[in-house]
Amino acid sequence: MAETVDGKKEDADYKRVQSFPLIRHTDMPEEMRVETMELCVTACEKFASNNESAAKMIKESMDKKFGSSWHVVIGEGFGFEIKKQNSS
Repeated sequence: MAETVDGKKEDADYKRVQSFPLIRHTDMPEEMRVETMELCVTACEKFASNNESAAKMIKESMDKKFGSSWHVVIGEGFGFEIKKQNSS
């Protein structure tokens, strides 16, 4: 990889590698999963430099379309896992 003055090529390469949605596991119905991925991509493109606004857009849209109680986490350099407990 060729170096440039400010390391811009390395930054661009890193962002290009990370520019696709990835779902490792979900119990969402297929239609909801596809809609959610499209919404997430749209919000992250629209608010590329403002993760808080992207998360707010996703949460509000999901709450409106699928009912409240959605949580949205957007950021860099971390991982997380969220599990839903079924009530008995």
